[in-house]
Amino acid sequence: MNTPARVSPLMDIHAARAASWVELEDMRSVAAFAGESAAHLQTVAIGDLSHHRRFGVKGPGAANALASLGITTPARANAWVTSGDALILRLGLTEYLVEDASGDATVRSVSGLPTAPDVYPVPRFDAALVLAGPQAIELFRQTCAVDMTTVSAERGDLVLTSMVGVGVTVAAVPSGSNTVYRVWCDGTYGAYLWETLCEVAQDLGGGPVGTEALLRAGC
Repeated sequence: MNTPARVSPLMDIHAARAASWVELEDMRSVAAFAGESAAHLQTVAIGDLSHHRRFGVKGPGAANALASLGITTPARANAWVTSGDALILRLGLTEYLVEDASGDATVRSVSGLPTAPDVYPVPRFDAALVLAGPQAIELFRQTCAVDMTTVSAERGDLVLTSMVGVGVTVAAVPSGSNTVYRVWCDGTYGAYLWETLCEVAQDLGGGPVGTEALLRAGC
C-alpha cells in the first residue's frame, strides 16, 4: 500500500476520532469524524484544511517575484486576494503566503522561484483550520483578543493574533452568502489548538466536521 507523501500535523489527534479517511493532495485527511453531525455547520463547525499545499516568500522583491509568475498580490498589508484559484495572503509588508486550491499548481511555481538576493523562500508546515457557522464569532470571543466582527470578508481582511495562547493568522473569507474563517498556525501547536477549539465549539453546540461535510458546505 502506498503511503501518502505528506503528513498532516493533526494526524495523531485525528486518529482516535476519525470514522473514515480520504487522501487529498497526497495527505491522509479525515473524511468524516465519529459522531459528526450536519447540525454542527448550523452552529459552529471546525474543519481541517491542512492538506492544501502552501508556500511562503518574503523580502523586498517578493511582490515582484510573484508578479513575474502572473500572481496577483494584495495592495495592502494584512489582506488577502485570490489569484486564479490560489489564496494569496500578505502578512505584514513584504511576506506572502500562497495556498493552492485542490488540484492547483500555483505553489509549485512559487516554490520553484530562482534564488535572488531580495527574495527568500519560506517553507510552510501549518495546521490550517476553518471555522464556519453562526456561532463562530462567539467562539472567537471566548478564545481570541481580536473582535472578529471588525474583520471583513468583503474587504479581504486578515489579522495576525493569538487564540488560546497560540499565534495564528486568521482570514475572513466569503462562502456563498456567509463568512467562514480560515486559521493558520505553526503545525507543532496544531493539535493543542484543534483540541481546545473543539471543546469550546462543543460547548456552543457544534464540533468537528470532516472534508466531506466541508465540501458539501462549500468551505
